[in-house]
Amino acid sequence: ASGMRQALSNPYALTVVKGCNPEMPIEVDGYAAAEEAARNADVVVMAIGEPAGFSGESQSRTQIVVPPAQQFLVDTVAKAGKPMVILLKTGRALALTGSVLAAQAILVTWSLGSQTGTAVADVLFGDYNPSARLPVSFPQDAGQQPLFYNRPPTGRLDPPGQSRDFKARWREVSSYALFPFGYGLSYTTFEYSRPKLSNEAVCWEVGRTNVSATVRNTGKVAGEEVVQFYVRDRVASRVRPMRELKGFRKVLLQPGESTDVTFTIAKADLSFHGVDAKPVVEPGTFDVWVSPSSAAGEMASFELFPPGAKPK
Repeated sequence: ASGMRQALSNPYALTVVKGCNPEMPIEVDGYAAAEEAARNADVVVMAIGEPAGFSGESQSRTQIVVPPAQQFLVDTVAKAGKPMVILLKTGRALALTGSVLAAQAILVTWSLGSQTGTAVADVLFGDYNPSARLPVSFPQDAGQQPLFYNRPPTGRLDPPGQSRDFKARWREVSSYALFPFGYGLSYTTFEYSRPKLSNEAVCWEVGRTNVSATVRNTGKVAGEEVVQFYVRDRVASRVRPMRELKGFRKVLLQPGESTDVTFTIAKADLSFHGVDAKPVVEPGTFDVWVSPSSAAGEMASFELFPPGAKPK
């Protein structure tokens, strides 16, 4: 709270109300006091989540959700009807529900250090435009775990917009992540063009091509975008990932500014370990994405021809 208080100036004031221990509810009147404080505020900032001790050896949880006592506190405070910002401290991906998920903003802080207050204040008050991206996928429900960005959660995936008959799926939620690997927001927005390949037919001897996309800042403030590059091997002697992150690049763009971001695809980027545990590259068709996350972006494709074969 000290970092936020230092960042505020008159006539704004910060009112701090006691929260609750992750494993122990506060007194009944404590919930009422928190709700009353929210009704008297313009914006509510809720600092919740797991302490650092919840992560590590012998700290597994059967339900990877916001601790119930804190969830109840957030749901109670949300009755005030004021805009809410969630500061989520956690060492793992949590399934977010109720008023936590319905908040106007969620800032995942992970487990920060002694300058947590200052860093959070810089982001909340717009002195710093966040650009970080999730290194894990956040599930819709704890029952979805393990949830990987690079492989399907079932052998009969339930594609959006298609018939759900005879598909392996959850009854309560879709098969997809709440927030996928690589996802993140900032105070501006970005637009991506369809990726373009310098060569869609690649001979084995050359063994490389370039993929590029134009990224444009469509918002009103400058911002950094983490441009991500994914590859998929359509058919191989072993099952290959749905998408595989092969690189990323952070670009700073002013409002309305655009830039071309290019990645080089070499044969080494297409390799995987064979049955003898040695790297192997197989010819075939490969799909590529230049996108803002593992679940977004348009696709382009190229073909790698076998040794001695010439592209038509």
